Amino acid sequence: MDETTSAHASGASEAAKESSNTASAAASARGSAVAVTPPVVSGRLGPTQLASTYRLIAELLLYPEDRDGAAIEGYRRALAEVPEVTEPIDAFMASPRARDLDEYLMLLELAPTCPLYLGTYMFEEPSSCRGAGLSDRNAYMIELKAIYRHFGFEPAGSEMADFLPLIADFLALALEHASLDEIGLRRRLLELHVAPALTPLREKLEKYESPYAGLIACMARMVEHDASTCPEPVGEGAGALELPMLKPFIRSTAGDATTPARAPQVGVAEDASAVVAGGPRTEAQR
Repeated sequence: MDETTSAHASGASEAAKESSNTASAAASARGSAVAVTPPVVSGRLGPTQLASTYRLIAELLLYPEDRDGAAIEGYRRALAEVPEVTEPIDAFMASPRARDLDEYLMLLELAPTCPLYLGTYMFEEPSSCRGAGLSDRNAYMIELKAIYRHFGFEPAGSEMADFLPLIADFLALALEHASLDEIGLRRRLLELHVAPALTPLREKLEKYESPYAGLIACMARMVEHDASTCPEPVGEGAGALELPMLKPFIRSTAGDATTPARAPQVGVAEDASAVVAGGPRTEAQR
């Protein structure tokens, strides 16, 4: 390349950078939402990388003042070579609205418009207390808790089982104990209990141009990728079994079809001291 061509190429590069910086500054000034196009996972993420992704998303979905900055930085470093994750995460973290307490409270927490409880997007709310006990939402919650127990996960505090940061943390933990998933339970959880709720949650957030929409889009893509690498569920097809679905698939070592198999207790507390192996702090741990 001659000097003139080199100079033109250098000038074009600098102009592109300046244009990009100007656009970023303008977007920040408007407080607009980040792009929500799901990242493309070009290759197979290793279990450690996928677990770090889930835990990073879980931490960022907590109330801004409750987030652990050191943990977030550690997860981000662990994913430095995974642009499919870091690009949408960095875009979220660059938005001032991602740290706005009022936005979090109004959209996600207090009588929320876009609650982080996944069952909200999958089942109608019962009209009476008696209906709540017999509802599909209640069966859904019971099954989530049973799946947690199968992997030895006992959530601390009083958070509901379908709270998305809790689910993301569990998905990371379950990845680290893959030997307990010989019947394809994680894939069933991902495809039937998590994925169907993420699209309506993201769409609601998009209506408010919230940066959290981009975070949910990233989560949805990770869930899709994760499910594609999980063992196939045993028995019927993953989408063919209606609630409740646990009895035919979880059996005790004695062969009692009505008793869930108990797994060794491997709760979050064991890994709380490690940044990448840890998880978002629960209410009981703060």
